[in-house]
Amino acid sequence: MSSITVVQKNGFAAIAADQMSVKGSCRTPGEYDAEPTKIVQVGHSLIGVTGSTAHVLVVRSLANNHADKFDLTSTDSIFETFRSLHKLLVREYYLLTGEDDTEQPYQSSQLFLLIANATGIYEVEGYREVMKYTKFWAAGSGREYALGAMEALYGGVTLSAQQVAERGLKPAAGSTTAAACRLNVMLSH
Repeated sequence: MSSITVVQKNGFAAIAADQMSVKGSCRTPGEYDAEPTKIVQVGHSLIGVTGSTAHVLVVRSLANNHADKFDLTSTDSIFETFRSLHKLLVREYYLLTGEDDTEQPYQSSQLFLLIANATGIYEVEGYREVMKYTKFWAAGSGREYALGAMEALYGGVTLSAQQVAERGLKPAAGSTTAAACRLNVMLSH
């Protein structure tokens, strides 16, 4: 159970994540978790990770041990990065690629990510689909709530990208946002 928001506004991109982790029916608030962040820094990029807690560890391990394989500067380079990393996920991290539906066209990497960096904001989905967004996006179980909130907030001239990302997270994650990650990157012009 995760909610991540990413916003691009006035020359900045910001990403925010709830800090709750869920293991079965047990919900662990961020203040009880020694490492609650769902955001991983890879070079000058920030990656928000949804889904299993193991995904954060895997993305962090990939960033630490295979940083040279990351090029997160465009839709095509991100696709190629995760196409290449998929082999490592299967071989070194024992990724199970199976899906419930046997009619799927590709093996899934099981990763659902949001990326913020100087070139913009991106989403990466399980089959390595990469989308670039111009204003904001959200991922995770609270996506619809976050998108609605950010739609209402985005036009406010007094709100920064960081404020929209944080406030968009509140209805998506409820009370788990008190210690949300607040990270910004300047967009290139």
